[in-house]
Amino acid sequence: MKIRFVSHASFSVQSRATTVLCDPWLMGKAFNRGWALLSPAAPVAWDEVDYVWISHQHPDHLHFPTLKSTGIRQRKRLTMLYQKHASTRIPKVLQGLGYPTVRELSLNKWIPLRDGFEVMCGSAGSMDSWLAVRADGTTILNLNDCMIELRQLAHIGRLVGKINVLLTQFSFATWIGNRSDELGELGNKLREFSERVLFFTPDVTIPFASFIYFCNQENCWMNDFAITPRRIADLGLPGIRFMYPGDEWRPNEGTSGSIKAIDKYMADIAKPKIIDPTPLPISLETLQRTVDRTLRAVRSRFGSLLIKRIKPFSIYLHDVDKVLFVNPPAGCTVHPATEEARYAARYTMCSQVAWYAFAYSWGWSAMEVSGMYFDRRWREPNPLPFYLNVLSTEFLNFGSIRQAQRTLLFLWAKRHEIFNRVWGRIPRNPSATAGELDQRTAALPSRRPA
Repeated sequence: MKIRFVSHASFSVQSRATTVLCDPWLMGKAFNRGWALLSPAAPVAWDEVDYVWISHQHPDHLHFPTLKSTGIRQRKRLTMLYQKHASTRIPKVLQGLGYPTVRELSLNKWIPLRDGFEVMCGSAGSMDSWLAVRADGTTILNLNDCMIELRQLAHIGRLVGKINVLLTQFSFATWIGNRSDELGELGNKLREFSERVLFFTPDVTIPFASFIYFCNQENCWMNDFAITPRRIADLGLPGIRFMYPGDEWRPNEGTSGSIKAIDKYMADIAKPKIIDPTPLPISLETLQRTVDRTLRAVRSRFGSLLIKRIKPFSIYLHDVDKVLFVNPPAGCTVHPATEEARYAARYTMCSQVAWYAFAYSWGWSAMEVSGMYFDRRWREPNPLPFYLNVLSTEFLNFGSIRQAQRTLLFLWAKRHEIFNRVWGRIPRNPSATAGELDQRTAALPSRRPA
């Protein structure tokens, strides 16, 4: 078996004559041009790739420019792998890009590919998925962006068995606050990374899915907070092996090469970055029309009675000095930006980002990930993004009998995760400290199967 690192969250696994490529992102930017690759991607020899697995629909994993860059012959030859989700949207998107063969992977089951190569796909949240790969006596677990409760880690361990190689995210990949880490995301991410390594105790852990920088004037401040490979190495966790694009790893190599890869990444971090200016303004007429159209879609899908529960909110459009008042049950209006109105607005962003947030069902999620905004009342929940996420992912679609059956099968396959998420949110001891939580983690009876 051989692992070859490509970029960010992309790597290939080769066993005998079979190669699976995960989440290829080779060029360009993502999330409304708010993310750029930290280091140049390694080239992919598409003739040697047999399967391409896409973990979820975020553009740093489902990267359209990369998928469009392959030739027609390659697209017809490749088999695309995707989780058997409640929605068939992404398989149809892949077919629309010219990949006719899309294989949906039943959740939580080992599925043979060829040459003794097996994969198991699991779901996390409304769209994310993880992938286990087993070949030549080695088991790899790719957790990429999955947000997983500790109890669910134990369930995954029972499903997958002994894990030799773990790949998991190590730095934050979303908005963290108003020019500061108000959400405590750095500490949470370091704790989460450490918990996963110590929980699964793999032979090797490859930190990944974090090799980006925030590349716009609207979000570049977050680069100062990013967790670096050096900081992960300084944790002193066992078996950490960083891989630079183009690096290859085989089971007998352990962590060799990690220091060299870290040095390369730290050199890339130190280089001056190309920071794009604030996006050009969007006309207020276009913005208002776009917001109203999306709000109508939300009301049509969920009903006006339910949407009336969402409180109105304002967005200060700093580039055009206007205030957009968003009232989900009724629509939106544009107002002059008085000093009082600017201060009262919950969100601050440029007009293009506001337009993008409503132009696509996934736009608000992309805005949150790119971090190109301020939120004065970030402690207060805003239910509208949840409804937009349901529209985007279609994970709760009961529009027909056949679709309802598919949705119920998806939710049934996720029953352990759903239970563990609910259990994890039940308040039991609000005064517990982080140290006590760590002790409970260490005391779990079974970290992985024998």
